[in-house]
Amino acid sequence: MSVKETPIKNKGFYVFHFKGNKSKPVFSSEQQQILTKGDLYSLCLIKKGETSFMINNERVQVAQNHLLLTNPSSRVNGSSVVKSWDCEVYLIFFTLDFSFKLDFQEDFFEVTKKSLALSDSYIWSLSNQDSINLSNLFKQFIHYDRQDSSYLFQHQIIKSLTEILFCEIARLGSQNMRNTPAIPSRKREILANFHLLLKKSFHKEHMVQFYAMELGITAKHLSVITKELTGKSAIELIQNVLVEEAKSLLCQGLPIGEIAVKLHFSDQSFFGKFFKRNVGISPKEFRQNLYLNKVD
Repeated sequence: MSVKETPIKNKGFYVFHFKGNKSKPVFSSEQQQILTKGDLYSLCLIKKGETSFMINNERVQVAQNHLLLTNPSSRVNGSSVVKSWDCEVYLIFFTLDFSFKLDFQEDFFEVTKKSLALSDSYIWSLSNQDSINLSNLFKQFIHYDRQDSSYLFQHQIIKSLTEILFCEIARLGSQNMRNTPAIPSRKREILANFHLLLKKSFHKEHMVQFYAMELGITAKHLSVITKELTGKSAIELIQNVLVEEAKSLLCQGLPIGEIAVKLHFSDQSFFGKFFKRNVGISPKEFRQNLYLNKVD
């Protein structure tokens, strides 16, 4: 059994690689906890052999050169994995919030919105070349994540690889979705539209009421939908995006006052209180910790 996890320096994105058919569990207890999160999308590439998972209490079989996609309502039981002796599998789990940190144009989200709105898990059949291309991307993730912190541009390389991967998935999705006779869920369509709107507006708009009004529903209805489908309320999703953007800007070295203005907080003090309430430390302490980690 070979199981490797690359955390990509970010809790919103995980890559696993396993192969073989031994009795040892595929995932550690820590990795199992990751899989129980309620807001994860997943991609499972079967490079060789075949495997199956329990998803929403039903066993799903996936064969060689197929890609299984699931959304947050698809509960994947990591302990239920059954695999052939020759299987080789790559697994990615990510939150939709994670994609906000990547440099995508609006049309990328428009292309993927239909698949994000689907109610069910589904499987794409890949050409041998597409399967090879995706597995090579996963191998690069694992390679660069193994490098130590002194590896020059490690974070930027991994971020760029993630953007390439997501674009490849969107390209494959645009091909496969044309042949998928699936009907979008109204709730998932609202959630997908909310994420698109959030991507455009989170710098300026921090209130649930704004997004609900734009979507033509009440703030309560929006929060009920996001809580049901992601495990988080609408305000939690908004705040998560703001916090991650604030961390990114702090890592880039922008002055704290400038970050507060950029994210449309009334003043630096209010931004500092917001950050500490959500992160546990002040923006200044967060930046000091970054410096100490680099020194170490």
